Amino acid sequence: MVNYYEVLEIHQKVSIEEIKQSFRTLIKKYHPDLHVINKHWAESKTKVIIQAYKTLSDTTSREQYDRLHKTHKQAKKTHVSHEAETTETASSDVKSRIRVIFTHLLDGQTRKATEKYQFLLKDYATDDPLLHLNHKDYVDCKFLLAEAYEKSGEYESAILLYEATLDSIQKNGHRSHLSKEIKERLRTIYCRKLVKKATHRKSLEYCERALKLGLPKQENAFIYKKMAECYIGLEEYENALQYLNKALLLKPNIQGTLKLKTKLRQYMSNTEE
Repeated sequence: MVNYYEVLEIHQKVSIEEIKQSFRTLIKKYHPDLHVINKHWAESKTKVIIQAYKTLSDTTSREQYDRLHKTHKQAKKTHVSHEAETTETASSDVKSRIRVIFTHLLDGQTRKATEKYQFLLKDYATDDPLLHLNHKDYVDCKFLLAEAYEKSGEYESAILLYEATLDSIQKNGHRSHLSKEIKERLRTIYCRKLVKKATHRKSLEYCERALKLGLPKQENAFIYKKMAECYIGLEEYENALQYLNKALLLKPNIQGTLKLKTKLRQYMSNTEE
C-alpha cells in the first residue's frame, strides 16, 4: 500500500493547508517539463502525487485511507511471518490464506491477491471463506477485492463483491461510510463501463439494476436519460419520451438532452402527420 504521507513528504498529523503547500511544492518540482530526459518517470511521479493529494485533502477519503493504512501496518506486523511461510502448496489453513490475500491487497499487489482468492474459492466453493474475518476486516477485504477486479476490467466479479460488501454494511452498520462510494462505483460500472459493449436491451437491464441502488435524484436522472437513449436506439420512442421526462423531472437542467429532444420531436412530428 502506497504511503501517501511519504509521497507528499509530510507527517500524519499535518493540517489541510500544510498538505496543500507540500502538494504545490512537489508538483512544481516533478513537473514533466522540467525532466525532459526522465519525462515518463516524472509523469508517473506526478500522478502519484496528485492521487495522494486528492486522497488526503478530502476529510472523508483521508479518514478512510488512515483506517486502511493502520490496518495495513497491523496486518504486515502480525502476518509477515505467515506470508513468508505460505506458498501455493503450503498450509491450507483458511485464516492464514485470507490474511495473505488481505496483505497483498493492502500492498497494492492486486494480481497476486485475486489469483490467491480464486484458488481459495475453489477450495471453499460452498462457503464464503472471508467470513472467517471479523466484520470490519471482512468489509475492507471484500471492498479491496472488488476494487481490484474493477481495475482489471472483471466487472461481473467486481459487482458481486461490491454488492456483498454493501449488503454486509447494511445488515451490520459497520463501515457505513463506504455505502455511498460503493453505490457510486456500482452505478459507474452498470451505466458507463458495461453499457459500452452491451446491446441496448442489455443496457436497459443494467440501468434497472442501478436504479435499485437507492441513489440520489440527480444520479437517477442520469440513469433515466441513459435509458431514454437506449429506447431511441431500439426505436421505441414512446418509452424514450417517458424516461426522458422522468430525467427532466428530477433534474430539469440535465446535460446531453438536446439530441434526444431533437430525435423525439422528429418522431412526434411524423406521428402527427
